[in-house]
Amino acid sequence: MKDIKAKLLEMQKAIMDDIENERTNSASAVTDDIGDDIDHATEERNREFYQLLCERDQQKLKQIKMALESIDAKTYGICDDCGEKIGKARLIALPFTKLCVDCKSEQERLKGADKIPELPIQNFTSTDDDV
Repeated sequence: MKDIKAKLLEMQKAIMDDIENERTNSASAVTDDIGDDIDHATEERNREFYQLLCERDQQKLKQIKMALESIDAKTYGICDDCGEKIGKARLIALPFTKLCVDCKSEQERLKGADKIPELPIQNFTSTDDDV
């Protein structure tokens, strides 16, 4: 458990360092008074991209914090859906996971099933009018 906690803390630090670096780079890249419309559009696109990355990193930080709290509460490694232990290999690969492989697979399967559009049913029976 100590190695997983150390990995989580290392991930947390790396993400926080990345966020700080992006914030610094974003602030130093502002050139509102120089450049043309293409430069401004590129800067805006980069800002939006960095914001998306930051939002994703914030979400990951939240998951890491929850995993660290569950380690301290001695509830770490238990699947939120089925209550079974999550395999050590999965925890090492994704230390902030809250679902075992089976429950995650089922969740993904159901999510994918929601995205499959229903096709209209066509009636292929012929009538005398069709001939």
